[in-house]
Amino acid sequence: MDLNFVRLIFTLKLEADSADPYALFDLKPHFMESLLQAVNCGRLQCVPCKKRDDCPYHMSFSQSLSADPAALRRYQKPSLPFVFDITLLPPVPNSGSLVELGLTIAGLAVNHPREYIAAAEGMLQSPGLRRKVRASLLKIESSGYDGTRSVIMESGGAVGTGYLQTLSLQGLQEVGILSTDAVSLTIITPMRLMTEGRPLREFSFSPFVRALFRRLSSLVYYYGGEEPELDYKWLAEQSRMVECVTANFRWVEWGSRWSGLIGEGTFAGNLSEYLPFLQAGEYLHVGKGASFGLGRFLLDKVA
Repeated sequence: MDLNFVRLIFTLKLEADSADPYALFDLKPHFMESLLQAVNCGRLQCVPCKKRDDCPYHMSFSQSLSADPAALRRYQKPSLPFVFDITLLPPVPNSGSLVELGLTIAGLAVNHPREYIAAAEGMLQSPGLRRKVRASLLKIESSGYDGTRSVIMESGGAVGTGYLQTLSLQGLQEVGILSTDAVSLTIITPMRLMTEGRPLREFSFSPFVRALFRRLSSLVYYYGGEEPELDYKWLAEQSRMVECVTANFRWVEWGSRWSGLIGEGTFAGNLSEYLPFLQAGEYLHVGKGASFGLGRFLLDKVA
């Protein structure tokens, strides 16, 4: 299973105090509108056209299903080919504070970095978003496997896509160092794992990793042009054998719009089959709202 992706980091400077710590989590409609403008098609909404097969807006938001009946049964509705890493704004007074906003584009979206960057820039200037948070863009960086960053744009300059660092799921496995029998993870933005239309209120490993299977296999199939040859049924059954060693997860409510599980825990068992999914999930999140900042988690090595 493989998929290319690029992780971008936007460094922002708050121009005025923002009292809402969750303000950046409300960027979805502004990003959608800005990406439509960035592709420069001249339309107010996406409609069928000759350019749609190579249009990043259509690719991102049409979520067109496969014509293959077997694939429809095997893979969930296509996820969006990008993920925002969003942080809470610092407490007021916060004018002048620096804030980082991450954006990972994956699969076919990697072919359109300029449009996604332009959309993120335009989003920050959207009147609707600026009513909640006023921020100027200082620079954009491309991040490597080890967190090393390359500047691809500074304030007022042009984007230098030649400095983009393209990563891959296979590359993560080659450079990642994780124990195969124990793993600790920290959920840092609310994670909503759905079952029968309702979010799980308690965290356990098996539902979590099964949600990762569904999300990542869909991304790889629809945007990576690959059909992973994995026995998901067997993997799902074996995941029940992974034990919870410590758990400190809790349900949180962020304002009136965002809720889910956060916290940390350690899990033990035969984890070798699951490490590729866990490593990919650090970049691509999991659960409802994953593309717009929710369901973000980080892994720690367990000695």
